[in-house]
Amino acid sequence: MQQLSGLDAMFVHAEMHGLPMHISTLSIYDPSTSLAKEVGFKDILKLSETRIRHYVPVFRSRLISVPFNLDQPYWEEDENFDMVYHVRHIALPKPGNWEKLCSLVANLHAQPLNRSRPLWEAYVIDGLDSIEGMPKNAFAIMMKVHHSIMDGRTGMAIYGNLHSLQPGEDVLAAQNISHESMGHEVYAQGSPKSSFKLLSKAYTNNLGKTFQLFRLLGRSVSIYSKVQLGLRTKELKTLYKPKTRFNGEISPRRIVDRVCFSLSSIKAIKNCFPDETINDVALTIIGGGLRRYLIAKNELPEDSLVAGVPIDVRPPDDEEYIGNRLNIMNVALRTDISDPIERLQVIHREAKAGKAFAQVLGDDLVTDIMDNAYPGLVSWGIRSAVNSGFLDKFPPVNNTIVTNVPGSPVPLYLCGAKLVESFGMGPLIPNTGLFHTVSTTYDFMTIAFTACRHMMGDPSFYVECLRKSFDELEMAASLMNKSGTQEVTTDADSRTFSEQKSDERSSVSSHKKKRVHKPAGNTENVPPLNIRH
Repeated sequence: MQQLSGLDAMFVHAEMHGLPMHISTLSIYDPSTSLAKEVGFKDILKLSETRIRHYVPVFRSRLISVPFNLDQPYWEEDENFDMVYHVRHIALPKPGNWEKLCSLVANLHAQPLNRSRPLWEAYVIDGLDSIEGMPKNAFAIMMKVHHSIMDGRTGMAIYGNLHSLQPGEDVLAAQNISHESMGHEVYAQGSPKSSFKLLSKAYTNNLGKTFQLFRLLGRSVSIYSKVQLGLRTKELKTLYKPKTRFNGEISPRRIVDRVCFSLSSIKAIKNCFPDETINDVALTIIGGGLRRYLIAKNELPEDSLVAGVPIDVRPPDDEEYIGNRLNIMNVALRTDISDPIERLQVIHREAKAGKAFAQVLGDDLVTDIMDNAYPGLVSWGIRSAVNSGFLDKFPPVNNTIVTNVPGSPVPLYLCGAKLVESFGMGPLIPNTGLFHTVSTTYDFMTIAFTACRHMMGDPSFYVECLRKSFDELEMAASLMNKSGTQEVTTDADSRTFSEQKSDERSSVSSHKKKRVHKPAGNTENVPPLNIRH
């Protein structure tokens, strides 16, 4: 048995009706690269059985709660583990199209995982042939994994253990990840503990937490002093988060979609600037997309929307891949800035400021707090704050989450079928009903989003807003590059906020009526599948 860390357990405690805490991915495959030119469900089931048994033992472990929630829960090997329960075969209803696939995936993502089983499920989805741009006999696999098991880096390790580098070879994509780093010995061994033993261990653990909390109190005072000094010297700053349609009570229903961009086009934009990064470009596109979307709804606030951006704080030499090691920083998306170049440059500075604030707090502050907090109190506090409407009385913690999940730079294969596209879906947290996932795979970048259906009922329009945001940024960067300048200003910069919104609302309305489906950016090297939105 293995006890969850406080941070991992937080995702268990935070789960409640309408707010499942799992991460999902949708991966689409071209079976023409396999030796048999087709891949059946039985092939996938057999491969899953072999790979999971040998390389992902936590997938065979179920959650064991401590009585009365007096201590963090444990992972225990499920003696009745049944692969057929976890890997399921379904078909997209005919006639299938991209919207129906997204709707199916959103409905699956909205359903919580069964706590009495290992906390993951996979759905093999057939019937994609009628979707424009799909390879012949293409199939998809949607995988749901509870956030208590993994963060982005852990997810990539698990993903690598399920894929191969060659279509006809059993060479794992995650060759350098050992059984031990995936917790093989930890999760595969250990006898079940009785309730009495769990309570005895909880008593010992809680005694230690009392002393650790005093230590954390002293450390918190020191951090508070550093933060106040940084605010006075303006080396640090706090961000006001306006309340938007994405902040409020979240329904159990979800929407999912994505937009793809040529990675070479994204890099071309980045290379127009000396310091800006691909992450900065992605945040700029999202900021512009949200700006256009809210202008169309006549709901754009004067203050910028703020994104919570998770940071991987796992040391490079850390060989433990299971669980979560993350912090979070806040970055203003500068939805109050109309010019895309100015927005990109300011977001770059905002991201640096957000990282500086996170560094003052420390990489392990959140982890230490959750490790030493009393689980029952954490669970009660989260549920009470949500159910009582307490959170609605205060400004939101953030307006959306934007997480970056690096993908594979080389082709991956499953049962010989080539992975042609993959994107992620995240959990919605209390009072924040919009989640973005940025991922890069091969030669394209994908921005996917998950939202509460009551907060965003028109995902296809938001896709257009994101694409239009990219188009504006690409064009402005191209003009700037030709002119040889580093700053681009427009007449809009000198107009009032209301005047800018009025003009942009007209532009958005015109674009919304003209539903042109076209590739985003330079799609010369993008597989046909990824130019269909």
